[in-house]
Amino acid sequence: MGMAASQARYLGLTARKTNVEYEGQQVNQARTALANQSANTFNELLTLEVPTAPSTQDYTTLQYSYEDGVTGETITSMTPLENDPDGYNYLVTHYHYSDVYTGIQSKKTNPQVVLDTKSEQGKINTGSVTQNPGDGSYTVDGNAVSKYDPNSAEQKEIYDKLVNDYPDFGKENIDDVYTYTDADGKMHFTTKTDLDNSIAGTGDSNEYHINSGVPTYVGNCEVSKYDPNDSEQKAAYEQICKEFPDQAFAGSSDIYTWEFQGKRYFACLEDLTASAISAPDPSQPTENQAKLTMYNAENIKTKIEKQEKAFVDLDENGRPQTIRFEDSTATYALKTETITDEDAYQDAMNQYNYDMQVYEKKIADINAKTEKIQQQDRTLELRLKQLDTEQEALQTEMEAVKKVIDKNIESTFKTFE
Repeated sequence: MGMAASQARYLGLTARKTNVEYEGQQVNQARTALANQSANTFNELLTLEVPTAPSTQDYTTLQYSYEDGVTGETITSMTPLENDPDGYNYLVTHYHYSDVYTGIQSKKTNPQVVLDTKSEQGKINTGSVTQNPGDGSYTVDGNAVSKYDPNSAEQKEIYDKLVNDYPDFGKENIDDVYTYTDADGKMHFTTKTDLDNSIAGTGDSNEYHINSGVPTYVGNCEVSKYDPNDSEQKAAYEQICKEFPDQAFAGSSDIYTWEFQGKRYFACLEDLTASAISAPDPSQPTENQAKLTMYNAENIKTKIEKQEKAFVDLDENGRPQTIRFEDSTATYALKTETITDEDAYQDAMNQYNYDMQVYEKKIADINAKTEKIQQQDRTLELRLKQLDTEQEALQTEMEAVKKVIDKNIESTFKTFE
């Protein structure tokens, strides 16, 4: 039994030693993988490019300028000319800023356009009025004219509104007031004097009527008809039509205007009406209307750039001193300035700071990854040492057991000698 026990003990120790050796191999393989990871991390570190801070010199240039007595001109480029037949030695690009009267189109969100009925004074065209010699009756553009009848509720309602809006018309003798209805069904009022003046062509002939669907307000701003006799309105209107010839505004005969925050705006009847009827809720006709296309004209500071040939006089250091352009005999002294593009430099500095933060973050990530790999490697190294110690102990114990077995074998065989 002793010999069998020793043999079993030896086999157990051999199995344990084999397991220890196998685990040691696994640990070594894991350390090899960590070494590869560490090498990859180091290579990643080598590929990082350290950001370079921008220099103000990269954003600093020499700028030449001159005064021509009216504006200050700044030169942006001077390209040398070779063998110019007129003797000019540079092609120069220069600019200045000037106020330019400009038409502007804009869109007003929820403009709150209000449409209403409104009295209006018009003109009767000369030659459009005829009188029947027999009964003395009048026609306007072929439409029969009759005396105003205050007993007609429809006529009286319109007449009273016209008199309220045009008090001078109300001073006319009631017996001299006439009315007619045009081909569109609109009722007009005038006087016998105006009708006779139109026939004779001796004076202005007025007529009065009420228009429906007339824009009266845009938001809180009161709207009025464009007045071509107002020089400021006329100048703005013509500039807008010049710059937007293809828009409905330029082709419209009904232009309205209003003032908002010190600026005068214009819009055509078509656009005003489209916004006014676009409210989704009929019970709230001025809420959530579609955008209104409107226009205004104002002076806008504009860059005026020009390119022309010039003769530039250089000093002994090759620096430009004076300039004379091809279309002028005037020679201007050049002013030299060192200009730094602060905005561009600041943008570059902001980019540098961002790139540096990214770089430092990558370095920190690589360091953290490296530290983790090193910690794992130290753990594996410690485990390998433990396995080495255990293997030595197993080896020592196996040798001792083997001696016992050898001794048992020797004593057993000697028994039969």
